[in-house]
Amino acid sequence: MATKNTPMSFPDTRQPPQKGIPAKLSRLASHFFQSGIRPYHDSETRRKIILINIFLLLGFVLLIFMGTVAFVQNDPSLGIMDFAMAVFFSGLFFYLRKTGNEPIVAKVGVTIILVFFTFLFFTGGVNTTAFMWLYTFPLFSLYLLGLHKGALATGILFAFCTGFLIVDLISDTVSVYNSRDFSIRFIPSYLLIFALACLVENSRASARKAILEKQQLLAKTVRDLQTKERELKEARDQLELRVKLRTAELEQINKHLLLEMKERKWAEEERIRLEAELVRAQKMELLGRLAGGVAHDLNNVLSGIVSYPDLLLLDLPPDSDMRKPLLNIQEAGCRAAAIVQDLLTLARRGITVREPVQLNEIIQEYLQSLEYIALQNNYPDIVLKTSLASDLHLITGSPTHLKKMVMNLVVNAFEAISGAGTICILTENRTIEEAIQAYDTVMPGNYVVLTIKDDGIGISEENLNRIFEPFYTSKILGRSGTGLGMTVVWGTVKDHDGFLDVRSRAGKGTIMTIFLPAANQEEEEPAPKALPRQMIIRGNGEHILLVDDSPEQRSLGHSILTTLGYRARTVSSGTEAVAVLAEQNFDLILLDMIMEPDMDGLDTFRSIRKMRPDQKVIIVSGYSETKRIKEAQKEGVRSVVKKPFTLQEIASAIQREIGHRKGGEKS
Repeated sequence: MATKNTPMSFPDTRQPPQKGIPAKLSRLASHFFQSGIRPYHDSETRRKIILINIFLLLGFVLLIFMGTVAFVQNDPSLGIMDFAMAVFFSGLFFYLRKTGNEPIVAKVGVTIILVFFTFLFFTGGVNTTAFMWLYTFPLFSLYLLGLHKGALATGILFAFCTGFLIVDLISDTVSVYNSRDFSIRFIPSYLLIFALACLVENSRASARKAILEKQQLLAKTVRDLQTKERELKEARDQLELRVKLRTAELEQINKHLLLEMKERKWAEEERIRLEAELVRAQKMELLGRLAGGVAHDLNNVLSGIVSYPDLLLLDLPPDSDMRKPLLNIQEAGCRAAAIVQDLLTLARRGITVREPVQLNEIIQEYLQSLEYIALQNNYPDIVLKTSLASDLHLITGSPTHLKKMVMNLVVNAFEAISGAGTICILTENRTIEEAIQAYDTVMPGNYVVLTIKDDGIGISEENLNRIFEPFYTSKILGRSGTGLGMTVVWGTVKDHDGFLDVRSRAGKGTIMTIFLPAANQEEEEPAPKALPRQMIIRGNGEHILLVDDSPEQRSLGHSILTTLGYRARTVSSGTEAVAVLAEQNFDLILLDMIMEPDMDGLDTFRSIRKMRPDQKVIIVSGYSETKRIKEAQKEGVRSVVKKPFTLQEIASAIQREIGHRKGGEKS
């Protein structure tokens, strides 16, 4: 099958030169098998040349070997023929190497091999085994000459062999094979190999034809694209000319619009400024709402920590060893309640407590806290390293707020790392002699510097200026952050007259640096304040109804009221309270302000007053003052108790409402 092949370019796949005997042998073999290849040869011709070289090499070696065997077995005519074919193969190899004329070599080679195989079949070879070589003829003749010419050459050989076998069977003169069984086996097997070779060559030729057609189609597509590109260039040139003309017109018009643009720019800047102020005001309002909600939930939790120690202390003798631990628990609860109060006033910030503080102790205290242990358990693959300066200066500020700042920075670093990672906490003394232009402008002075590094996901440049905004967070709200942690950090640093520097890039981790002014002189920290001794005023069996949607708060309230000498009943909603009050009288009602999803404290109070205008009510709430509480006070509520409360606080409020005074016992 003749196919006109177009030259193709091939990528340079040559490897760098290698050293050693195996490398030299490899280069020698590659050079031998590619002998005769020219730069203008296409891929099909290159493959045929490589295959011809392989055939010639294998044929030369086998012919030399078989010729030697023939001489050993006393068959000189066959040996001479083998050596002659070996010399002929060498001539073809050198001719191909010199000229690169693959078609001539293929045709001459197949023709000579056809003659040689005819001779072998005629003589039978050594022990009449020469017929086996004929099975190889269809394979290389079809591949080298194509389907039609290769089939013709194979048919010629088959016709000779078939005719010779017929003569061999019916003639007494010629007797080489003289076997009907051999003929029955040879003819079908040769035809089968011939058919398979035709199928393989036909498939290869079809694939080759399809590739050429695709190449032609691709070439046509490239030509079309080049034509379109020229047309596009012409259109672009025309468009550029039109743009130049239009630009000249617009420049003239632009001169008349400059004054108007300046006026609009001033108006736009004023609008942006007012919008920014409005957005800040809305953010702070939302911040206050969120802080109130968090405070309500935390105050419910803290109620047990603050109130249960009072109940336990009542049953302990004055010299009990358990009194001090219980007082410590209650003191810790009071400190937590103070933090909640700071959360309620977060929008305004401001630190009222200032004392000498050692920042290293704040860090070490947090790293030994239960909060940090739980955080580390959630991220077991993260390693935290510390390098705390042993001579670190004191700073003046609020230990509670500083610990909150450290906690938020560490939590933020942990949550920024996905999988394994490292966090470093460093402290040092640093003197700034000239102002540093960082995230903040750090003014000259003596500072205690806290640096927290992580190798987490980092912060993109467009988000870097927003990380301290309230409610801004890249985490999932309600699961890994509320968006307030970095706002608390910012507020704490500013309330301590400090500065921040943030360096981060997406995927490169983050470095947070806090500059806190060093104290002028070292002072001893004040001793912790002891809780004052209070007078607990007991009741006289008065009947009190406690309304709260939290089961924990109802259980705690029932225990407190029973301990104080009152008869207590608890309900979980305003609707239930109104129903119970319709059947039974109570001396006093303790009413939670926030109850979901039923009526809240104000609506419940209004329903109670419709039934019993003189009913005494105390509002109990985890919130600070709200509009609903103020409305309840205007409508007749005289006492409001904020959670968490101590035994003394609730006992005093109850007595103020009931009007019954009774001496109690000291706790």
